[in-house]
Amino acid sequence: MGSFFGLDIGSSQVKVLQIEKEKTGFRLSHFAAVTHGGGEIAATIQKALKEAGIKVAAEVNLALPESDVYTRIIETPRLSETELASSIQYEAEQYVPVSLSEVELFHQLLEKPVEAAEGKAMRVLLIAVPKERIKKLSQLMDQAGLIPKSLETELFSLRRIFTDERKSQLLILFGHRSTDVMILEKGVPLFLHSHGSGGMALTKAMMNELSLSQDQAEQYKRTYGLREDLLEGKVFNVLKPLIDGVVDQINKAFIYLQQQGKHKLPEQLVMAGGGALLPGLSGYLVKKLNIETVVGDPFERFVKDEEFKKRITTDSNPHLATVAGLAVKDRI
Repeated sequence: MGSFFGLDIGSSQVKVLQIEKEKTGFRLSHFAAVTHGGGEIAATIQKALKEAGIKVAAEVNLALPESDVYTRIIETPRLSETELASSIQYEAEQYVPVSLSEVELFHQLLEKPVEAAEGKAMRVLLIAVPKERIKKLSQLMDQAGLIPKSLETELFSLRRIFTDERKSQLLILFGHRSTDVMILEKGVPLFLHSHGSGGMALTKAMMNELSLSQDQAEQYKRTYGLREDLLEGKVFNVLKPLIDGVVDQINKAFIYLQQQGKHKLPEQLVMAGGGALLPGLSGYLVKKLNIETVVGDPFERFVKDEEFKKRITTDSNPHLATVAGLAVKDRI
């Protein structure tokens, strides 16, 4: 197995993680998280690699936010790989809302029906990535002196580490610019959605409604969150409508699944991303959706040795889910 690592370029931090696979689980070998503040990203990547002790010659697994790409889960008749590849262009014309000359098309077979199941459809993931986005990412990798190994969306990084094939699950990534949702049945994606309201939208709402500076709004958000019993519910009342917007989208997804009549509704909600630590959020979602809700642990299958404890110093780490998923790619 070649040497590679996961790289997560977040809104304020660059995170790098490299692992080794052992019989007892994954062993963290190198990790660093370096703040960039929107500045020189390539230089920050190089600084993170140096801090982590990762050799620049290693290949890198990357992910893009769901909001940066166009994704759609489609069903097609049972086709050979050649037939499927030739039909993707036609499918994309129906679902991609921009000219196909502006995007690169990719597809992934999510579920192939049993050969004996005549007439059963195949579930296929269609991905259209803007060429301009790929160009900028390629330029960034060149500047940082890195060799890209793979590119996927952040939700698929989460799927890799949080999937429990015994359950129907709802994965939610509370990101900076958006809140992204994936519904899984036995590990197979059924539904994807990117809601255009993330952590920054919550902060801006606090700034506008409570006349706070950005730093103050961030502090209030992280301290009071959706706790209605704190600060006379002032922060709760500002954040509630935005969180309810996410809940509404989830309920629409549930209705969509029910209308199809062949899928179970999710029995577990797994939260990831920095926003998953918003005080009171877990309890609020349980109340609204009536579903078991947990903050995802991206290191559940990791060996918690002294090196791990030295590098990972916090107990709850949903903000490291994407980089962890990228680091273990091709190791599961």
